[in-house]
Formats: sequence, C-alpha cells, structure tokens
Amino acid sequence: MVPHPADVAVEAWADSREGCLAEAMRGLVESFADIEGARPDDSVTFVVTEESDEEVLVAVLQEVIYQIETFGRLAVDMSIDEPTEFPVERVEARLATVPLETVERIGAMPKAVGTHNLRFGWVDGVWRAQAVVDV
Repeated sequence: MVPHPADVAVEAWADSREGCLAEAMRGLVESFADIEGARPDDSVTFVVTEESDEEVLVAVLQEVIYQIETFGRLAVDMSIDEPTEFPVERVEARLATVPLETVERIGAMPKAVGTHNLRFGWVDGVWRAQAVVDV
C-alpha cells in the first residue's frame, strides 16, 4: 500500500501475471483489514473477459469490492486459471473468502477502482501493477 491523498494506491509485483494479480488483491484487502491468520471458509469463482491487462486488474479488484458490498465476504487469497491457448479471451479467478465480520478492520473500506494512474504489465523483468482505489 502506498499513501495517496483521499484514496489508496495499491502497488504489486511478482514474477508471473497471476502472482501479480493475487498480490494486488492482497494489497487492496490489507489496506483496510487485518487478514493475518484468516482461514477461508468459502470461495467464489468468476470469469474475467476484459481484453487488456489493465482491464483485468480493474475487474479483479472490483470483484473484491463487490463481494464485500453485496455478500459481506472478504477475499483473503486468490488463484487464477489462465487459458494456455491464444487468443486469451477469458481468465477464471477464484477468491477464497471469509465473512467480513470475522476480521479486524484497520482502514477505510474501498468503494471503487479508479482508472487514472492505472498500470499493469511486464516491466524490467517482472509483472507490476498499480491502481488507485477510492475509499
């Protein structure tokens, strides 16, 4: 998490695209909740059909927010199954979740992922993601 006025800026990096998406999701969640020791008791699977890497990042982070707002479920882990054939038309993601009330809140709840300063791609030998989230 990186300080940003009135918002939260999430930055993540990993050796793989899937790992970077998972780290971005975790960065978002850890900006407002202490998930240390949280043990998932449920999961939700969703399909991302966006075309650009940035759109996939936004879709994943928005799904995390949607699960909180709609079902009171908090993502604590994520796995992604990306197709091995091209063209890549869909990404299947699975969020491992816990009830929101079972974790301690330590920050402002996220409301939406912004599109300004949004970045996600392969940079200097590693996948990097950056998103600003309205809180």
